[in-house]
Amino acid sequence: MTLVVALGFAIVGLAAPSSAHHNTITGSVTCRTGGGWDVTWQVVNSEQRTEQITASNRPAAVPVGTTLTSWQTRSFTESVTTKPTSTVTLTLSARWSNGVTQTNSGSIPVAKFTDNCNTTKVVAPTVPVIDDCGPGNARFGTVPSGPWTSVLNPNGSLTITANPGYVFTNGQTVITYPRPTDSNQPCVAAAPQVPVVDDCGPGNAHYGAVPSGPWTSVLNPDGSLTITANPGHSFGNGQTVITLPTPTDTQQPCPVSPPEVLPAEVRVVKAQAKHIDKCGRASDLFKVSKRAGVVYKVNGKVVRQGVWLKARTLKGLGAKVARSYTVTVRAESADATYRLRGKQVWRMTFSTKPCAKAPEISPHTGS
Repeated sequence: MTLVVALGFAIVGLAAPSSAHHNTITGSVTCRTGGGWDVTWQVVNSEQRTEQITASNRPAAVPVGTTLTSWQTRSFTESVTTKPTSTVTLTLSARWSNGVTQTNSGSIPVAKFTDNCNTTKVVAPTVPVIDDCGPGNARFGTVPSGPWTSVLNPNGSLTITANPGYVFTNGQTVITYPRPTDSNQPCVAAAPQVPVVDDCGPGNAHYGAVPSGPWTSVLNPDGSLTITANPGHSFGNGQTVITLPTPTDTQQPCPVSPPEVLPAEVRVVKAQAKHIDKCGRASDLFKVSKRAGVVYKVNGKVVRQGVWLKARTLKGLGAKVARSYTVTVRAESADATYRLRGKQVWRMTFSTKPCAKAPEISPHTGS
């Protein structure tokens, strides 16, 4: 009987330590910064003896060879970027310093991996760079659309931030592209075609107005023209400064209009006419000056020169009807060898007012 008890105690004495050796494993989940989940595993050594992990199904979290001292509690973390489809379990095998081994597990339900922590990996956008000709103007173009926002910084850099639920392939949610490097490629412009002005006469050829463009121009004292490209520009030959030599004058003489020369046989004469207007009509007279090379006409008929001629009244009209009348004298050159100067038409007006009657004389009475 005593032997049996002793055996029983012996059995109990051997079994109790073996069953007591274990690790208590628990896990918790939190959302990971930048998307995904952070998993924390807590492992508690149940013995006063040191243990060593001999096997692990999640070596990235708890590596093989990890030791826990007596009754020690250790925490281990790992990141999960893809949402699990089933329960996540950590299984550890350990050997204690007294040679006892044991395998224990701890699990996290899949429901703990909430969707609001889930992220989708996306490739960061390739942003085009615009670098127009000229210095210091390289810049970012339009940012392609995607699950992100972008901000152009004052220093020319570009910051792109992934939308919630997204992460870039490098695991970051924010990427900053540095300011583009400018190529400083100059803008090429053809040299302007400047017109040459060469008026008639010697030594006066000069440049006209310089066409507008990305350049400035200076007319030099010797008549040459220097054209300088604006910063960031050059001419077709790669130069930034060109000088056009002084224009060559054609020495083209100015045309001279010959003065008006009259033929030698042409003579200039001056015509003249005058009139006398007395009472009545009988004494109305007019006279044209006698001039060689002049012909005077009244009503298309040639009149004598140098003598007083009677003015004609309108036939059939009495003095009470026509108070005045006119005689028009026109002068013409006798032929092509004469040219008239001055007045050539005279319009003479004559009054038809009768003369006053002579006073009556009383008859002689003989007294």
